[in-house]
Amino acid sequence: MKILDEKLDMSWQYVLAAEKANCILGCIKRSMASRSREVTLPLYSALVRPHLENCIQLWSPQHKKDMELFDHIQRRATKMI
Repeated sequence: MKILDEKLDMSWQYVLAAEKANCILGCIKRSMASRSREVTLPLYSALVRPHLENCIQLWSPQHKKDMELFDHIQRRATKMI
């Protein structure tokens, strides 16, 4: 697996991390019988948020489109709660 592309851009890694976090969020949404805040928030914090935080801390997204990927996932989780 390559770390950087020929332009030294790591945007594809943001996309992969966002896809994985979005997939996990979808699994949480489909598998929960109760969508109460007491249930959803700990699942989001334990399963989805670490993927987003690692991506932001390690790779430091600099493009607006990369940050919008993560904002979209966080907005989707907020709507679930």
